[in-house]
Amino acid sequence: MKPTRILLVALPRLLEEIVSEALSEAPDLAVVGLLRDAGSLTREASLQADVVVLGGDDPALAASALERQPHLAVLAVSEDARGSSLYVLRPERTLIGDLSPQSLVATVRAAAEPVATWWAR
Repeated sequence: MKPTRILLVALPRLLEEIVSEALSEAPDLAVVGLLRDAGSLTREASLQADVVVLGGDDPALAASALERQPHLAVLAVSEDARGSSLYVLRPERTLIGDLSPQSLVATVRAAAEPVATWWAR
């Protein structure tokens, strides 16, 4: 089974390091890229990712990414990591709350599962 591909977008440096480290410890997850600017998310022609971890909660940006790439899941994380939201397909927002490294990994796995199932049809 191939790993779930994760793209990190516009995360503050410290949060980027924490997220990268947490995800690197999960063998079924692979960080495949990094975009420093959130606007790059809408300019990319083709995202080679299953899940985007986005710095900040911007519903319009998540909707734009999902319109272009409906197979994505977008996990939006606040700068202090005390709030997060998951956008999937429509977009649908699910409030997650505080994220620890363990809940981050679990949320990315949960986000990828229904997307991978839907996309494989």
